[in-house]
Amino acid sequence: MVIWLLFIPIYCIFYRTKIYGKENIPKDKKPFIVMPNHLSNNDPPIISMTLMLPVAYMAKKELFNIPFIGWAITMLGAFSVDREKLERTTLRAAKEVIQKGWCLGMFLEGTRSKTPNTLGKPNIGPVYMSHLTKTPILPIGIIDSNKPFGPITVRIGKPFYPEKDLEKAKWQCAEKLSELTGFKVPEI
Repeated sequence: MVIWLLFIPIYCIFYRTKIYGKENIPKDKKPFIVMPNHLSNNDPPIISMTLMLPVAYMAKKELFNIPFIGWAITMLGAFSVDREKLERTTLRAAKEVIQKGWCLGMFLEGTRSKTPNTLGKPNIGPVYMSHLTKTPILPIGIIDSNKPFGPITVRIGKPFYPEKDLEKAKWQCAEKLSELTGFKVPEI
């Protein structure tokens, strides 16, 4: 809660963050998978500030070796993932987050998008975890978090359960983020 109090003035005053769709945040107190697009390192604190709920993010293992950053993301509830080789401990940690009643934050693209106004290639991670935990996905579109001092726009979509077919479902997720951001879905 204290960390949110630090982020609110930064992102509301300096970045002039505008949030739309707050009515789509589930109010039943059950956990869900938070699935935003990814433009910058600002995205996790923006999402946490937007939701005002505990969100544990999967973060690339390399971030935990950077002084202060590693400490800060650990304090925010992040846990390590090896993007080259998914390990059982990562899946176990993700399931534990949901079981404890926290939301699980997973960027559909897995990394920051490098092409302006285009989403990165979608990964199956959020879909797989949704199926594994029987938890809905809340899509969140972030616009301009990569621009110094914004303004930033956040659009929250409606929660949904993805299709059973993992390949089709990851593109279904990309379409939902495209609708929220106006960004193009990458070529297959």
